[in-house]
Formats: sequence, structure tokens, C-alpha cells
Amino acid sequence: MAAERPVFRQRESTPAIRHRVTGMAVLLLLCAVLLAARHAWLAQTPPPPAVVVEVTGDVPAPGFVTPSPVTIHAALKATGRSPTGFIDAELSPGTRIVVEGSLLRLEPMDELLVFGLPIDLNTASSAALQSIPGIGKSRAEAIISDRMVQGDFASIEALQRVSGIGPVTVEKIRPFVHVVVASPGG
Repeated sequence: MAAERPVFRQRESTPAIRHRVTGMAVLLLLCAVLLAARHAWLAQTPPPPAVVVEVTGDVPAPGFVTPSPVTIHAALKATGRSPTGFIDAELSPGTRIVVEGSLLRLEPMDELLVFGLPIDLNTASSAALQSIPGIGKSRAEAIISDRMVQGDFASIEALQRVSGIGPVTVEKIRPFVHVVVASPGG
């Protein structure tokens, strides 16, 4: 039986080892940088959505504004009107400010759905209600008529008291509406 010959491997040269180690170090560094960047990206908080307010009437530039802070004075300034003489208060999303001379009136906008804001069933006009998918002119008028006779809706489900509106319709329009219940003190 012949003796087996030992197999000798050729040793890698020192430059080849250095290249391998350098490559691994670069790869580890790249992974660390990517993980840190991912962590920073995930930790970012999105900015709060802008609050849209409509200003109409006696102002130099009527229209939709996104005042900061969301107050009457900031909204008036955004339209070029001096707020001097007007009270200042915070505004809700979807508010319309109507300026008539030295008086102003706050009311809900009809175009709320354009901005992705739900419409308040207790204050919505016929035009605003008709902007909701599935609510035409006759249903909008029925909602307003019912609201005038029976009073405000206590919940979205209370819409079912309107003739022709059942649970299926309520579920279809739920994303587009909300109910603000007036406080007992007014």
C-alpha cells in the first residue's frame, strides 16, 4: 500500500488577507451606516396636517388659508386684512370667516370634503351634504328637514331616523361625516 502524500495548501499572501479584512470592514461600516439611517428615518415624526380656513367678505385676498397659529387674527393677516378691532380666538378645521365691514361671523365651510375633513351633520348646508358620495339633492333636503323638525343628530347612527336612510347608507357615508353635539349651556 502506497503511503498517502500529505496535501499542503499554499498559504495566502499577506496582501490578499489585508484585502479580505478591509472588504469586511467596509461592509460592516456600510451596514452600520444604513442601520443608523433607517433608524433616523423611522424616528421622524410627520408634521401635523395644516388646518384650512376660508376667509370671505371684506378682505384684500379672500380664499383658503392655512394660518399659523390657527386663530382669527392669523387668518385675517393671511388674507391681507388687519385684525385690529376683532377678537382673537382659536379656529377649528373647516371654519369660514365672513368679514362684513367691522363685523365678522364664523360658520362651517361647504367645501370640507375637498380638504378631506368630515362634515358636521348638525350644521352642514344642502350643498355640503350633496358633496358626500351617495347623498343627492333629495336626501340632503330630507336630512336638513328632519334636523329642523326633530333637532340635531346625537350620533351618526341617528341619521337612520331620516326616511330613506338605513344602516347601509350610514356605513357608506360614515367616513365623510361627524356629529358635533351642542353643549347644554349653549
